[in-house]
Amino acid sequence: MIDLTQRLDERTDVQRMLCIAAADFFAADGEAHRLREWRGQFPGHDRARWQRLAGLGWLGLCLPESLGGSGLGVVEAAVLLEQCGRALAPEPLVAGALLPAWALLHGESSVLRERWLPALARGEAQLALAADDDATLRAEPRGAGLVLEGCRRFVAGAAGADAFVVAAQAPQGSVLLLVEADQRGLQLATQPRVDGGFWGELRFEAAEVGPAQVVAGAERARAVLDRALDLARIAASAELLGVMTKALETSVAYISMREQFGRPIGSFQALQHRAADMLIQIELTRSAVLQSAAVADAHDADGHRVAIAASQAKARASAAALEVTKGCIQLHGGIGYTDECNIGLYLKKAMFGAVWLGDATTHRRRYNERAGDGQEASAPEIIAGGEQPIRRDELRRWLAENFPSDWRFPPTRLSLKQTRAWHEKLYRKGWVAPNWPKEYGGMGLSGYEQVALQSEFDRHGIVIAPNMAVIMLGPLIIRYGTEQQKREILPRILSGEVLWCQGYSEPSAGSDLASLRTTAVLDGDEFVVNGQKIWTSFAHEADWIFLLVRTDPKAKKQEGISFLLVDMRTPGITVKRIRNLGGNAEFCETFFDNVRVPKSNLVGALNQGWTMAKSLLGSERIMIGSPRAARAPLGRLLELGRASGLDGDAAWRARYDQLRLDIDDLEAMYVRCVEVLRRGGELGAEVSMLKIWVTEAQQRVADLMLETAGAAGVGDESIALPGGALHPAHAFFAARPASIYGGSNEIQRNILAKAVLELPG
Repeated sequence: MIDLTQRLDERTDVQRMLCIAAADFFAADGEAHRLREWRGQFPGHDRARWQRLAGLGWLGLCLPESLGGSGLGVVEAAVLLEQCGRALAPEPLVAGALLPAWALLHGESSVLRERWLPALARGEAQLALAADDDATLRAEPRGAGLVLEGCRRFVAGAAGADAFVVAAQAPQGSVLLLVEADQRGLQLATQPRVDGGFWGELRFEAAEVGPAQVVAGAERARAVLDRALDLARIAASAELLGVMTKALETSVAYISMREQFGRPIGSFQALQHRAADMLIQIELTRSAVLQSAAVADAHDADGHRVAIAASQAKARASAAALEVTKGCIQLHGGIGYTDECNIGLYLKKAMFGAVWLGDATTHRRRYNERAGDGQEASAPEIIAGGEQPIRRDELRRWLAENFPSDWRFPPTRLSLKQTRAWHEKLYRKGWVAPNWPKEYGGMGLSGYEQVALQSEFDRHGIVIAPNMAVIMLGPLIIRYGTEQQKREILPRILSGEVLWCQGYSEPSAGSDLASLRTTAVLDGDEFVVNGQKIWTSFAHEADWIFLLVRTDPKAKKQEGISFLLVDMRTPGITVKRIRNLGGNAEFCETFFDNVRVPKSNLVGALNQGWTMAKSLLGSERIMIGSPRAARAPLGRLLELGRASGLDGDAAWRARYDQLRLDIDDLEAMYVRCVEVLRRGGELGAEVSMLKIWVTEAQQRVADLMLETAGAAGVGDESIALPGGALHPAHAFFAARPASIYGGSNEIQRNILAKAVLELPG
């Protein structure tokens, strides 16, 4: 199974060394050995081992060096915690060290920080934080101090803790207190958990605490507590990521060697597709965790933004960890239900991690409440930097002034020919090609900047067919084209002087593109092209077509293909439009009958087109995998929900909240992939994850849209909404082929199974 982190993520030297050190440290004990040794035995882990973690600098990983820590950030904590999750490490690194340390670090008491944090970093102390359960703990004033009455339940890391950071309700508001384990009036009870650890319950009866034990008073306690909990949620999500990643690796190895019916069960397509879906869940989680950790480490990260980021990570990790580990039990079959098989230990660890610090439903709701409908509060003011930065407010004003109001939110997407005037305005602004390098006339934007820019276009209701030349052909010409081709083709793509369509699919070669039959025979200085292409979007409007043709019929399927550029006005080309379910005719059949094409229109070397074809397919799947395909309909769905009054219905809102996070998590994964291209790297089969997830998310949005519209949704008329008219049935129809074009999602799952999971054929 391929490690996609190696392909997609750019780690610092410190992060790489930390990952290697942690992997080596935990691997020395054997898989799940220490968990089995300590499960159900108080305190659930070895305190001598705790001191070894301290010696490696991991207990104080995120503490400043002045307090004995390593001075690292949440991103580094996520790297370490993923390895802990993979190893099923029984040590409560988050609950017993990081979480209480963050509370003390951001609290008001320098005395408590200096007393406890260096000891924690040295492994001489274990702490725990007790807060946010349903039980009540009151703090009543008495003299200069407080008296605690009540309890705190479900405290992780409480077993063996030397002190507790406790949230209590005082008359003036919440307070945070440091209470040592031997505090008079405190009793600790423990309850075993299914994963082998323990819940703690702190029972307070007339427990007196003094002013020196106050970590944060009523004015600051809630903010300090929320910050600590949110950072811990990101760290805990990383640990869950490690749990599910290792569980899938173990399961893939098992089904690759387990034989039934005379062959490995991992060769069965049903199991391959199940494993591919688990892989997607893992990489969505990884993307959300990495993005959230980076937000937490940003110098300008306020509590509001960190809360949104933490809930995004925890919502995905909680749901995905359960989905993946349950699926892994299924892949193992009967042996997976036995205690001797380690896969069940991963399930149990996921069960604990999924509920601790808030489950998926809780954090989906919290995310949507904090982020708002458009994430306005968390959206950065600057969309793109550089010499001429693009400010969000200025962009919105420019869009309102320049994009025709009657084009906003059209019932079907507009074509490039219909919107040529809009292309000219973008060209004058220099905004046609956000993904191209600046030296070729592009904007040179990062992945985050491209998504931010496109989100504003979508928000404004700009629904135009993707410019295949900008997204696909231009980058290919930049990489493989001759200097003459670059000079002649790229400027005319940018200016919109030439409109392009794509000639890939054929009636007998849809997803099996290597089986194409359209031929190009060299005759002097010209190729003679014969054959047929299908599903050629907007071929009836295009000036040119970029085309895959077979130039060596005797070669193996992938080895005799070349890449040609063809003028659509050339004699012998016939275009026939295809009407779709929505009554539109964007798709076309394109016929080639002895079409003569200059040899100079060949891109790259003869018979080497498959390399470019794969590159172009990657670009196409990046294009298709953009969150915009699902995000724009999601915005219309919310408008429809409000208009129908369903947005106040708890069941409807829960479905919407999940859809929104499906798309926001996709955005995080999309940015990871785009950043690889921006760094000059290449994407492989992993890009199929984007295509699968966004197209199926788009379909889920369209399904709920049709359901929300009710009887009006199946009427063949648009519904008037504040943002513009909406035709739910057309949106529903438009979502159907999304999982087919660009290579059907079934084929994409096959690709992931073979090229990433490395399952047997």
